[in-house]
Amino acid sequence: MEQELKLRVRIEDLDTLRHVPLFAQSKGAAEVPRLLTSTYFDTPELAFHECGASLRVRAVGDGRLQTLKLEGSVQAGLFDRNEFEMPVDGDVPDLKLLHDPIPEASDCGKLVRDESAAAQLKPVFVTRINRAVFPLRLPSGDEIEVALDEGTVEADSGSLPIAALELELKQGQAENLYGVALELLDTVPLRIDRFSKADLGYALLIAEHCKAVKAQPVHLQKSDSVEDAFCSIVRNCLAQVHANERGVVSGHDPSSVHQMRVGLRRLRSALDLFATVIPAYAGLDEELRWIASELGAARDWEVLAGSTLEHAGTSGNPEELLPVRDACLKIATNNRQRAAQAVESVRYTRLALQLALWLSQKGWRGEMSDEQREALSRPARLFAADVLRRRHRKLIKRGKGLADIDDRRRHRARIAAKKVRYATEFFASLCPRRVVQHYVGALAELQDDLGWRNDAVVADELLKSLPRTSPETAAGAAFARGFLASRVAADHRTLKKLWKRFRRLSPPH
Repeated sequence: MEQELKLRVRIEDLDTLRHVPLFAQSKGAAEVPRLLTSTYFDTPELAFHECGASLRVRAVGDGRLQTLKLEGSVQAGLFDRNEFEMPVDGDVPDLKLLHDPIPEASDCGKLVRDESAAAQLKPVFVTRINRAVFPLRLPSGDEIEVALDEGTVEADSGSLPIAALELELKQGQAENLYGVALELLDTVPLRIDRFSKADLGYALLIAEHCKAVKAQPVHLQKSDSVEDAFCSIVRNCLAQVHANERGVVSGHDPSSVHQMRVGLRRLRSALDLFATVIPAYAGLDEELRWIASELGAARDWEVLAGSTLEHAGTSGNPEELLPVRDACLKIATNNRQRAAQAVESVRYTRLALQLALWLSQKGWRGEMSDEQREALSRPARLFAADVLRRRHRKLIKRGKGLADIDDRRRHRARIAAKKVRYATEFFASLCPRRVVQHYVGALAELQDDLGWRNDAVVADELLKSLPRTSPETAAGAAFARGFLASRVAADHRTLKKLWKRFRRLSPPH
């Protein structure tokens, strides 16, 4: 199993990194970088890439080293995956050497045993890396190998430069990789690297779309403590956040922006949910608000340019709305680029590393009293029942007269509904399934109605401001605002009905 934290560094900062005090204390550091030439192999149909694997042969002096890496998890730049490495005779892979370590029933196991695949293997790209290695032994006894890489990945279609810092855990706890990275971040501006060298090589061969990733169900055990539940829920939220970063960074995928934003909302809701027993560290909420706002600016204009104007176009002259849609799409595109820059920033890198370290080390325990630590061991199911009851009561209170209250109060009720929904989904596995489904079903319908109403309020403000910078949109913006106002007015009876249905329910327990 390989556990490796990957970070990008500017080429001009590599020399600074080579001379940081942390590396100067390293025993046996490479005096000069050595050249590593690795040739990656695949079939003409890229069968290894299709099953989430990469296969290479690396020249090590006069010897050759064959490595197969399987697809694993990537969170906050930490790659956690299976790696199979062995000497090989010659410059081409020998798939028979992989028969024993890889189960025959797996997709990759079948592939390495396929004689036709072995016969079709060919070089697809090459990496040439000058690597300086610094072995570190931390005071905790953990051992980390630090590699500073500078070079290129080359294919027939072109090449890409590489300048990277890799921290590979040799012995100890993976969270210490985050600690070392944060120490180095105080010296040079590092950024999370979400792409392995194999990923970069395949990107030169094929254009792949990063699919948006929705939240996965949280699975808690009946025996889980409050602290166990907190860790599971926060990791689940972070998995959604990190899984959508690639799509956001690409700058062209509004769905990834939306799903990363949802992941951040779920994360902030989870932190708020447990705040009385596990307080977040200072500054965390401020940083989460910052990155969420960077994503939100893109999302609001995407919604307006998409579903909102599409509905308006069915009720009037679509030609009048074309300038509005064009202007909104232009702003949305610019804001997507801004969101991509935020996720690629040093500020976001620091946030991701600090949060990962805090969660891994259970950093909240340090300043707690014995009584507070004891509270963490309470059964999660009791905590969940109390939280769901309180959140439900708060929503009932804020939603009183829901169809007739003003936009500000309805917005507060919508936020309360969202928090109830997230809390119920977080703790769903601790409650009877049918009860949860019935409750969440009614809540989801209510939330959807409140959601599009909120989109209408946001859209009205955006449409009001649009003609100031794009005068040609004035007529279309006025029509769209009128359409939205009439749609909201027509929804009065529906919202009243949905609220009446929900308020009869009791929270799951």
